[in-house]
Amino acid sequence: MNKEIFDTVTEVFREIVDDEDLIITPETNASTIDDWDSYNHINLIVALETRFEVSFTTKEIGSMTCVGDLLSLLDDKRKSS
Repeated sequence: MNKEIFDTVTEVFREIVDDEDLIITPETNASTIDDWDSYNHINLIVALETRFEVSFTTKEIGSMTCVGDLLSLLDDKRKSS
């Protein structure tokens, strides 16, 4: 796991759900964070696209089931750019 990506993703999650103490792991998913609802999911995607200067396809967004999927996708996108 890329530490730089993980740290940035953690920072974005903390900003979006307004919880500076939030701890995420690759296994973290929407059911494990109370404020990770559909509205905040969109906010997370937009914030991550902006922060990492990437774009996610609808298929990629639909395939993300946990933070680990998101981290892998971001890592792949950074390697291919």
